[in-house]
Amino acid sequence: MEGALVAATRFVADKAVILFQLDEKLKAMTDIEEKMENIKELSTIIDMVIEDVESHTLNKDAVKDWLRKLKYLAYDLEDVMDCYNTEALRRQRSSISSFEPVRDFFSSNNQIVFTSRISDMIKAVTNSLDSILRQKSFLPNLPQSSGHMPLNPYRETHSRNSFDVIGREIEKDMIVGMLTKDDDDDDDDDDDKSSHGTLKVITIVGMGGLGKTTLAQLVFNDARVKDHFESSRMWTVVGAEFDPAKIMKSVLELATGASVNISQIDLVRQKIEKALSGKKFLLVLDDVWNEDATKWNVLKPALTCGARGSKILVTTRSQQVSSIMGSSNTTHQIQQLSRDDCLSLFQQFAFGDEAVDQNLMEIGEKIVKKCGGVPLAAISLGSMLRITRDEPYWSSVLNSEIWQLGNKEDKVLAVLKLSYDSLPPRSKKCFAFASLFSKNNRMTKDELIKLWIANGFVSSEGNFDAETVGNRVFDDLVSRSFFLLVPSQDVTKCTMHDLMHDLARSVSADVYCNSKQDSVKHIGNRTYHLHIYLANTSKVTRALSKKPLYLRTLILNYVSLNADQLELVFSELKYLRVLELTGNKIKEVPTSIGNLIHLRYLNLSKNRIRVLPDSITLLHNLQYLYCHHLRLTHMPCGLARLINLQSLSFFAAADGAGACSIIELEHLKLHGEMKIQFSENFTNYSCGGRKILKNKHINELRLKFNCSESNDKDMLDDLCPNSSLKKLSICNYGSRQFPELLIESQLPNLVEVCLKNCRCCEHIPPFGNLQFLKKLELHKMNAVTQMGAEFHGFGGFPSLQELYLDRMDDLEEWSESDYADELFPLLKTLFIVKCPKLKSMPRLPRIQYLDISYCSGSLLSCVGRLTSLSVLRVEAMDDMTSFPNGCIRNLTSLTAFEIKGCKQLQCLPGDEMQHLEMIRTLTIDRCDNLASLPSEVGCLGSLCFLRLRVCLLSGSEEKFQNWQKGVRIRDIWRRESLGARMHDSKSSDYNQQKAVNMIEENLQEDQQKLELRVFEMEVEITCLNEALLCAFSEKEEALSRNEFLNSEIEALSEKLGTAGSEIKSLKEMVAMAQRLVESESVLKETESSMNSVLREKEEMGVQFADSLSEMEQKNRYGHLKRKLSWRPVKN
Repeated sequence: MEGALVAATRFVADKAVILFQLDEKLKAMTDIEEKMENIKELSTIIDMVIEDVESHTLNKDAVKDWLRKLKYLAYDLEDVMDCYNTEALRRQRSSISSFEPVRDFFSSNNQIVFTSRISDMIKAVTNSLDSILRQKSFLPNLPQSSGHMPLNPYRETHSRNSFDVIGREIEKDMIVGMLTKDDDDDDDDDDDKSSHGTLKVITIVGMGGLGKTTLAQLVFNDARVKDHFESSRMWTVVGAEFDPAKIMKSVLELATGASVNISQIDLVRQKIEKALSGKKFLLVLDDVWNEDATKWNVLKPALTCGARGSKILVTTRSQQVSSIMGSSNTTHQIQQLSRDDCLSLFQQFAFGDEAVDQNLMEIGEKIVKKCGGVPLAAISLGSMLRITRDEPYWSSVLNSEIWQLGNKEDKVLAVLKLSYDSLPPRSKKCFAFASLFSKNNRMTKDELIKLWIANGFVSSEGNFDAETVGNRVFDDLVSRSFFLLVPSQDVTKCTMHDLMHDLARSVSADVYCNSKQDSVKHIGNRTYHLHIYLANTSKVTRALSKKPLYLRTLILNYVSLNADQLELVFSELKYLRVLELTGNKIKEVPTSIGNLIHLRYLNLSKNRIRVLPDSITLLHNLQYLYCHHLRLTHMPCGLARLINLQSLSFFAAADGAGACSIIELEHLKLHGEMKIQFSENFTNYSCGGRKILKNKHINELRLKFNCSESNDKDMLDDLCPNSSLKKLSICNYGSRQFPELLIESQLPNLVEVCLKNCRCCEHIPPFGNLQFLKKLELHKMNAVTQMGAEFHGFGGFPSLQELYLDRMDDLEEWSESDYADELFPLLKTLFIVKCPKLKSMPRLPRIQYLDISYCSGSLLSCVGRLTSLSVLRVEAMDDMTSFPNGCIRNLTSLTAFEIKGCKQLQCLPGDEMQHLEMIRTLTIDRCDNLASLPSEVGCLGSLCFLRLRVCLLSGSEEKFQNWQKGVRIRDIWRRESLGARMHDSKSSDYNQQKAVNMIEENLQEDQQKLELRVFEMEVEITCLNEALLCAFSEKEEALSRNEFLNSEIEALSEKLGTAGSEIKSLKEMVAMAQRLVESESVLKETESSMNSVLREKEEMGVQFADSLSEMEQKNRYGHLKRKLSWRPVKN
C-alpha cells in the first residue's frame, strides 16, 4: 500500500518540478513568441496535474484550495493563448482581406500596445504560478488514487435507453392495480373527497437511485393505465421548489394543451376545475420534496375536481412527504433489486451483446453485491467498466475505499463520482457544463455540443471536425448513463438523473452558477459560467454588480435588460466565449460588442433588433451566430471577415448602402441550418453565376423570396445549394419555372421539401425521382392544374411517407403514371386541404392516414380502393349529401373514422359501415342535416368510442345505451334536444341551469381544442414571448396577404408587447361567447338564437385559423395527425 501511495503522488511531484522549470524559463525570456510556446507547454502540464489530483479523494481544505487556484491559473493561461492567437488572426485576415481594411493591430504603435498587454498577462500568470508552487509542501500527503482506467476507444457503446427495465414487474402490477382499482371497493380508505367523487394519492417512496421515476414511467405507460385514464394522463416534475401556483399552471397547461399566462391563482383554479370536471384523470407529481403540509393544502383543493376514480401518483425520497400527501395504505416503498436482477442489469450495461468474460463476471458479481440492490449504482458501474476489459482495474473498483461509506445514498454518490473520475478529461468538462442548466431541463444535443466547442472543451482531431468529436463525447456520456435521452420529434434531447445533476454541481462548484438553484450571492469574481432565466432587472443588476469579469459563458433568457446592463456585458466581460441573449426585448446592440474578441457563440434571437452593428464583423473567432426571429432589415457589410463562422441561422438579403451583399456568403465556411429572406425592395439578383452555396455543407435551407415576378429563378440557380442538402423550403417564389437544380434532381439527398406560395409555377419539379424524399409539402401552388408523370418522374416517390396538398385552388387532376413501376410504395400519411377542383387520386398501396378537408365530395369515390387505410378524416365537404357508393365498404382496416363539418350530409351508408370490422372510434361533429345513425353502427363489435356533437339526430339516449356494452358514448349534443331544454327553461330554473352548463361545457371544450391547436403550432416555442416575436418575424408576409392577421399583430404589439400572441385574442373571443351565453337574454332565446351563437363561434374559429395558417411554422400538419384535432376552417 505504501508503494502505491508513493507512486500515486510521484506523478504530481514530478510535474511540479517541470512547472518550476517552465516558470524560470518564462521569467528569463524576452521574446513573446518563445514565451507563448512555453505557455502552451505549461497549460498542458497543468491540465495533467489537475486531472491527476481530481482523481483522488480530497478531504483537506488546503489541497482543495490549491487545486482551485491551479484551475484558475489554467483558465488564465487559456486567456493568454487565446488573446495572442486572436491578434495573430486579425493580422492574417487584414493582410489578405479584399474588403475594406480593418484597423491594423500590428502597426508600429499597436504592436507596442499589444506586446505590453500580452507581457502583463504573462507576468500575472507567472506570479500566480509562483504562489501556487510555494504551497507544494502538501503534495506527499495526497491520498491514493484508484488508478487510471485502460481505455479501449473503439469499444462499441450503447445508449442506456436501449436497455429493458429489470426486476420491477411485480411492483408495477401492484401500483397499476392501486390506480385502476374500482373506488367503490375503497370506501373505507382515508381519501380526500370532493363533490365530484374521490381523489386518491398514491406515493412511491425510496432513496435516490432506486428507480422511483423509472417505475412511475412504467406504470404511466402501461396499457391498462392508458385505457383506464383515457380522458387525461398528466405528468409534471416538481423538484425541490414546491410552488402551488406554479404546479397549478403546469396542470392547467397539461389539461388544456395550451400555454397559461395567468397571474391570478383563483382564476387558474377555476380553469382547472372546468378543464378536469367530470374527467377521470391521472396526475403524476414526480420528485416531490415538500414537507410543508400547508403548501399541499393549498394545492390539494384545486385537484379534487375530477370524476370519481381520479388519482395522483407521487414519487419522493421522503416518508414525511408520503404522510402529508397520501395515506399509509396508498404508500409503496420501492424495493431494492434482488441480487440476481441487479447482476442482470450490471451485465447488460457491462457487456451488452458481447460474450461475457467469466473472470470479469466473477469480479462483477462481487461488485454488484456491494451495490446493495441500487439500480443506478449497477448501471453506472456497468457503464463505466464496459469500455475496459482490464482485470486489475475491475479489481481496483471492487477494492475501492468508497465501499467503506456507511450511508447508502452517500455510497451511491460515491459510485457516481468513481464513474466520473474514469471519464476522459474533456468528457469531464462537458458533463460539468450541464450543471449550468437546472434539474430536469431538457438539453438539445446539437446546441450542447456547440456550447462545448465554443468553450474549447471539444476540438477537431485528425480528420474529424469538432462537431463530430462532440457527437462522440455526447454519445459516450449517454452510454455511461450520465445523460438520459428523452423523446423528441425532430432533434435529440437529453436530461440527467437528479443524482447525476447533484454530481455535476458538486464537481463544478464555484465555477458554474444558474439562477434556478443558486442565489446571487454565489456569483463571484471567478464564476466562469452563468445562466440567468426569467429574472427581473434588479436580479440581473445584482448579478452583474458581483463583477464576474472572467465569465466565459453568459446565458440570459427572458430577462429585462436595460441599456446600461447591455453596455456592461459588451464592454467589461471581455473573456466571454458564449453569449446568449434570447427573448430579452433588446432593440439595439451596442457597438462595443466588437470588444468581445474571444466570442465564439452569439445568440441574439427573439429580440426586437432591426440592425446589427458593423463592429460585429470584428469578432474573428465567432463560430456560431444566431439571429432568427429578429426584425433585421439587412446584414452588416463585411460579414465575410468572420472567417471562422460555421453557422449563420438567418441572412437578411437587401440592397442599399451599408447592406451586406449576399455574395459575401461565398467566402464563409457555413454548414448546418440557414434561412435567407429577401427584403421587399431587393432587386439585385445578379451574382455573376458564382454558385454561392455550392461548397457549403448546409443540411437545411429555407428561402423566403419577396413575391416579385422578377428573377427568383436566377437567384435560386446562383445560390446553388450543395448536393448534401437534406431539407429545402421555398416560400413566395415569383418565377414561373424552377431552375434545373430542381428539375434535374441535382439535390439527390433531399429528405424534406416544402414549396409554399409559389403562385406562378405551373409545374412541380419531378420530386418522384428523389430516392430519399420522405416528406413533401405543397402549399398555395395556385397555377398547378395537374400532377402526373412529370411530377412522379421515373422513381414514383420510392421513400415518401408524408404528403401535404394544401390550398391548391386549380388542381384538377392527380393521375397515375405510366413510367414508374409503383407509385408511393411507402406513403402512410396524406393531407388534401382546400383543393376544391380535385376529383381523383392515384392508388396508394400502403396509406394509413388520410385527411380530406374542404374538397369536393366526388374525391371520396377514390377512397374505396385504399384498403390499407387505418384513419380516415373527412371535413367540410360542403357539396356532399351522402358518401359515394363503395367508398367505405372495403376499408376493413379502418380503426378511426371522423366526419366533421359536412353540413349537407343527410345519411351514412349503413350497409357499407357494417363491414368496418376493426373500427374503434367513430366521431360525427357538426353535421347539421344528419338526422339519424344507421342501425348497423350499433352492431359494430369493435367500436369502443362514439362521439356525436351538434347533430340533428333523432331518438333518445336510451337507444345508444342499448348498443354494444363496450361502447363509450361521449358528448351526445343534439340540437333539437338542446333547443327543447332551452324552451323548457322558461318554467324550470333547473333545466335553465342545466342548459347553461351544457353550453359552457361545449364552449369550454371548443376553447380547449383551439388552444390545443395553437400549442401544437408553437411546439418549438418555449413561451408566449417567443410566439409574438415569431409573429413579428413573419410580419412582412402577413401584411401583404392577410389584413386580419396584420390588425391582430398590431393590436397585440401595442397592448401586450411580447407577453402574448393570437392565443389571447382566441381566449377573449371564447370568453365573450361564454359571457353572452351566461346572460339572461341568451337563456330566453329560442333554438334559432342558439344556432346563431354557435355559428358566430365557428366564424371566430375560422378567422383565427386563417390568421394562423399564414404563419410559417415547422411541421404544420404533423401535429394534426397525432391529435386528430382542429383543422383550418374554410373562408
